[in-house]
Amino acid sequence: MLKILLIIIIIIFLFYLINKNTYNEYFENNNLDIFIPEKNSWLNSSRNIKYNNNYLEVELKNDDDKWIYNKMEIHPLLLNQNLINKNGRLTYNLSKEDDDKIMKQLFPIHNGNIIPETIVDDCVMLSVNIPKYNKIREETLNILNEYKLPEIEVFYGYTPDTKYNSKFYDLMENKNQRNELALGMLEIFENFVNKYDNLNKNAWLLYLEDDVRPINVDKNDTLNILYNIPIDAELIRPYIGKNEKINMKNMKYNISYGGGLNHAFYISVSGCKKVINYSKKYKWKYVCDIDLYKLAKHCGGFPTGNDGWNLSSTNNNNDITSLLKENEKINMYSMSNIIFDQTSLPLTL
Repeated sequence: MLKILLIIIIIIFLFYLINKNTYNEYFENNNLDIFIPEKNSWLNSSRNIKYNNNYLEVELKNDDDKWIYNKMEIHPLLLNQNLINKNGRLTYNLSKEDDDKIMKQLFPIHNGNIIPETIVDDCVMLSVNIPKYNKIREETLNILNEYKLPEIEVFYGYTPDTKYNSKFYDLMENKNQRNELALGMLEIFENFVNKYDNLNKNAWLLYLEDDVRPINVDKNDTLNILYNIPIDAELIRPYIGKNEKINMKNMKYNISYGGGLNHAFYISVSGCKKVINYSKKYKWKYVCDIDLYKLAKHCGGFPTGNDGWNLSSTNNNNDITSLLKENEKINMYSMSNIIFDQTSLPLTL
């Protein structure tokens, strides 16, 4: 028994030495703050560290004492920022000042050609016809009716029991995850394309979920008109940016990519086509609407650690961007101010 105990102690000690030497090796060979143990607590709960061509691979222990694999690009803007282990995920721990500065560089304001005025042709709300959501939807519609929007059409989507009836169900790569939202969204997009494609019109759709709430705009402002949007825009996100009042005519637009689980956006016929073609060619890979935002033109290969919103949804991977040809990617932007929030996962409410 003592021999076995002694062997276990030796193994633990050797493991400590190996990892200690690993830290020192990286600290000596890479002049990066992320490899300084005194500044990076994640090193104390890590193993199997690899660093090549600006990509850091490591396993981290999560709160349940399980090892989680991470692969993260060390973005040039974040070279000297320190990392923490956030429940098994490498994450930057930035000050607000640094975060604001870096976000402006990661998602710059568009300064190219614009379209002065774009009419939003349709508005479709995704919901389900069950008592809980009927009540939520009715309350939401009563609020939205006070704003200037296109006439709102309700599309009744799928539940876990009915999702098998969707024409897009066979295009879901992982049928064991929550696919109901993606299925309803894809059918809305297809209906929109079929409506306007024959008219040779690149129309615009406002897509909403049934608990959405307008914020930061007056009720007499025009949510059915987009002003000064980038000329190549295909999808515009109205829930990222400053939580401040704004007139729609003064809106700016930032390059955007990544994220998910969102509740409102403007999308054109050309954008809808790309989403549908992606699902048919490559299949829908992740939960809910995660895939949609990885179709963005500027989306990188892997999370940077400054975009932790999608880590758990994708298991820290992005196996979408590398698949796509340039003409299959969506020109995606976000508004400079938040104009839609939601009650289920509120950003500001």
